[in-house]
Amino acid sequence: MKNLKGLSRLELAALIAEELRAKDIDVVLSGGSCVSIYSSEKYVSKDLDFIDISLKSNRQIANAIRALGFENQPKNSRHFVHPDTELTVEFPSAPLTVGDEHIPSTAVHSITTDQGTLRLLTPTDCVKDRLANYYYFRDKQSLEQAVLVAKAHPINFKSLETWHNNEGQQKGYPQFLERLKNV
Repeated sequence: MKNLKGLSRLELAALIAEELRAKDIDVVLSGGSCVSIYSSEKYVSKDLDFIDISLKSNRQIANAIRALGFENQPKNSRHFVHPDTELTVEFPSAPLTVGDEHIPSTAVHSITTDQGTLRLLTPTDCVKDRLANYYYFRDKQSLEQAVLVAKAHPINFKSLETWHNNEGQQKGYPQFLERLKNV
């Protein structure tokens, strides 16, 4: 079992991504941990959500991540825990999307660390992901997460506006901009 103590969220995510890549499993980090990384931990997610864009089986993923000492959580073959970290590792179902928008694997961001390279949603797609949670699940915390990322990183506002239109959330775009302006 690999010792994971002392690794940051980013380092741990990169290490996991590298281990999976070595087994031909291509993953992209999404969800709240993207917010944590992009906001310098102003928001703290409790998990790492990896979308397997190579579409491997649950068994292949489990075998690969066990090499690092992760074990399945009881009753869930896509959630893993490790004694050295409080972060759970989860594998939501593919494809990689934000709302109804498909994200091509060539359109993701990469960050290189001493532990390896992590592929994750771009800041703009991270904002879309959080806004999708806000619009579709009425999760107000997700709106604040979107604002955190948009304040900390350059965002493609034209893409964001188009996404709102395609999602049928035209009224949400000016509301988001107003919230962003007032923070």
